[in-house]
Amino acid sequence: MRQTEVEQVKKFQFFNLENIQDQRANGDPTAPTLNDIGISDGCGIGTKLFLSSQSKNLIYVYEANSIQGFFQPHNDSFRIMKCTKESRDGKLVTFGIDSENNQKSSYVKFWDPNTTDYQNMKPIKVILVNKVGQPLQNFNCFCIAKDLSAMAFGLQDGQILIFKAKSQNLMTMEFKDQVIQTDQEPIKSVHLSRHDQNLNLFCTTDSNIICFQNMQNRKKFSIPAGALFDLTAKGTLIGCPKDDTSTIVEYSDTKKEATWNVDGDKIEIRFFKQNYLIMLISPRQDKEQVDQSVQLTIFDLLNNYIAYYKKFEKIQRFIPVGDYLYVITQNNRGEKNLIRLTEKENTHKIEIFFKNNYFDVMYRFASNQSSDKTLLAEISRLHGDHLYDQHDFQGAIKQYINTAGILEPSYVIGKFLDVSHVDFLIQYLAALHHEKQADKNHTALLLNCYVKQKQITKLEEFLKESSFDSDLFDIDTAIKECRQLGHIDLALRLAKSRQKNEAYLSILIETNKDQNNKEQNRQDCKSALMYIKDEIQLDEKAQYLKEFGQQLMKAEPELCLEIIQNLVLLISMVQNLKKRVDTQKGIESISILTPEELKVWRYFNLSDEEIKKVFSITFGKPDEFLHLFVVNDEYLESYLKFLIENCKTLPNEKAIFHRYFEYHLEKYQLYYKDESKIAIRDTQLQSKEQGIMKLLENQENEKKYDKNHLLVLFKMYNFVPGIIFLLKKLQMREELLNFYISLKENNQIINLCSDYGREETNLWIQALKYFAKPENGAENYIEKVLVLVSSLENLSPLLILNILSKNKNVNFKLVKNYFTNKISKDKKQIDDCQKVVKEKMKKAADLRAEYKKLKTQAKVFQSTKCNCCDAILSLPSYHFLCGHSYHEHCIHTERACLLCPQDTQMFFKRKQEFIEASKETKPFKEKLYAAADKFDVICEYLGQGIISNQKAD
Repeated sequence: MRQTEVEQVKKFQFFNLENIQDQRANGDPTAPTLNDIGISDGCGIGTKLFLSSQSKNLIYVYEANSIQGFFQPHNDSFRIMKCTKESRDGKLVTFGIDSENNQKSSYVKFWDPNTTDYQNMKPIKVILVNKVGQPLQNFNCFCIAKDLSAMAFGLQDGQILIFKAKSQNLMTMEFKDQVIQTDQEPIKSVHLSRHDQNLNLFCTTDSNIICFQNMQNRKKFSIPAGALFDLTAKGTLIGCPKDDTSTIVEYSDTKKEATWNVDGDKIEIRFFKQNYLIMLISPRQDKEQVDQSVQLTIFDLLNNYIAYYKKFEKIQRFIPVGDYLYVITQNNRGEKNLIRLTEKENTHKIEIFFKNNYFDVMYRFASNQSSDKTLLAEISRLHGDHLYDQHDFQGAIKQYINTAGILEPSYVIGKFLDVSHVDFLIQYLAALHHEKQADKNHTALLLNCYVKQKQITKLEEFLKESSFDSDLFDIDTAIKECRQLGHIDLALRLAKSRQKNEAYLSILIETNKDQNNKEQNRQDCKSALMYIKDEIQLDEKAQYLKEFGQQLMKAEPELCLEIIQNLVLLISMVQNLKKRVDTQKGIESISILTPEELKVWRYFNLSDEEIKKVFSITFGKPDEFLHLFVVNDEYLESYLKFLIENCKTLPNEKAIFHRYFEYHLEKYQLYYKDESKIAIRDTQLQSKEQGIMKLLENQENEKKYDKNHLLVLFKMYNFVPGIIFLLKKLQMREELLNFYISLKENNQIINLCSDYGREETNLWIQALKYFAKPENGAENYIEKVLVLVSSLENLSPLLILNILSKNKNVNFKLVKNYFTNKISKDKKQIDDCQKVVKEKMKKAADLRAEYKKLKTQAKVFQSTKCNCCDAILSLPSYHFLCGHSYHEHCIHTERACLLCPQDTQMFFKRKQEFIEASKETKPFKEKLYAAADKFDVICEYLGQGIISNQKAD
């Protein structure tokens, strides 16, 4: 209910008054004017006013500043006139008595208001009310529904006569009548109101207001009141009770809705447009002076102010039509005047509100006009500025709160930063958060204000509001501020309740880190580890372990290592499950887990339902935890050993082995540098060296590490046994030779060259260069080297001579035997080669002579018998170069001799092999690389014609 007693109703002039010059129609001097007719009632449809005169039994049509015509609705007497709608599709409805054959009957007639032939005006629908010859008696009031679905008559004896269409409306369909009996008091007014698909009936008497649901006998309510009432646009009843005409009351079909107070005794009330109530008010009479005037007041129900008021000597009738209000006035001389009131624009109203500082009215008006939020915020800002200038800070802050989300908060915050205004600032910032318009800076400022004002209780209430709903404020900023202000417990509760895991762990781990209370820090780290183990989601555990693991490992290494190991077992378990289970179907139950796997699952306090999504989680790799042990490497060996021994299917397994080797190498180097206790050091070095080599030489581990990577590690830590082992494994003989050279392991150099020098002669060359240099002091090995390389055919003596000649420390007697033997051997080989050349040249000359003879001289065949059948040859016959002859019918082919087929086939086969060999280069390359004398291989292929210039296909 809206009460206005405590609020003074403001008055405005928001309507323009226009005097309409009354004229005679078409300049006809006989045409009537308003002064010529007695007006008893009026209504309007479209641009026409219908003015009734009961004394003359006529209805006049007023349009275009003049009376355009008139007609007689009933031939006996005319009682009442209504307009169903004010728009052009409305209907004019009259009720009166018609006489026919000396019998009188009462009728309701419907007229088309758009007709212009007023002289021949005919009703479009006539409804007989009461029986023929018996007109309706005791008639007091009449109403008709705007949709023409029903009409009602209020009678003097308290009865209500209702005519209701059976379907659609009274114009087109059949209807039925009924009677409702109320109290014995006369019915003053009846009103039909449609609400919730029901057509309800209001009726008023001098003492009561009654509502009948759907026009039935059942009352919805009956309230003592009665008097002047009308229907609003939304179908509620509004008017003044009889005993208090200064109070305006609105009723719905179930209860009293609202009340307003407007001074003055109401004479008449009509509803206008969507929210206006037009009232004729008689002034309060003074004992000394009697005021006969009447005041026309237009009251805005929605915005709660008087939109227009003006006194007139006498108002004969006022007629609301569409957007206009027509008022017929009469002066003391009896002259009538037609006035039209038109509502002013909304911009004018807002301007008036602003000039008079009526910000509350302006805000209510703009809000009811469904104005943009920006406009409403601007009104609130102006109102706030006005109150702020008047030092009404409480009122100002209430208005500024209405601007949340539109006005830049810094505008308001800047006004209340003074210490004396902190309480107002708190109100504004709290409202910003309530409207979800705050950012992290506003949250920080609000929390600081709470602390400065020592309002810790409010601070906690603010943070707990809506169960720490992060949509209420910037949760991260709230945690940060609580932490900075020393409210650690509150920050922890806030972070835990909103699952801000990173903030929660950071607070636990770092709060006491720099203090001397190591025991408290250890307990905090233990709590953090248990939080990771039991509270954090499975897919996030590794993330937070990696982020905070170093600090946790430093403070609580045993528990941290235990959690990491179980997480690794879980990773390994998932890898195994993927091999055992169809990953497309997933896992439905933990029953598939082995006892060992189930133990790991239960360790992390995981629910049975989480097993279904385990395949969708991207786990980390075990080597990603290695950096955590930097602060406490005593546990690194345990972790690495655990991985190698307990996890058979590790992702990124090589990284684990590499780190395991590196750990042992680090220890090896520490022992190597420790010279305090040589005996103990040597024992530790030997033990560590044996451990590394045992791990390295284990054939099962060979595929689990990268030899090149380990070789780099061994070189970094100068682990000689490992370097030698891997260089041999990788067959990097030249690098191994250089490594022996760097160690000056002369015997190892000789052994290496002896084993692989025949295939890789460069080893001997490098070794000879090393032994020949005077700074190495190994000249005594030169003679031994020369003896070993003397059997190598592909090692040039000139190259050896060139190497040795550059070093002055090498005596000729060291190399005399080598070169003497080499020269003798070469001379013998030259002689043998020359002998072979002579033989080959002689054979080649004989073959050329024979070939030339075949090409230039005819061959005589003297055989007379066939070598097949031994019969005398007869033509045709075949003769072969081998000397055999055959009959034509004895030979089976033209290309081969029957007695020499193997030689022929062998010739063609070898030729085909040479052709195929010329297409395949791989055998040639393999034979060339394997041969000591590569020139012999090339000559062989050239001699066989295998290497030739062939055009590509």
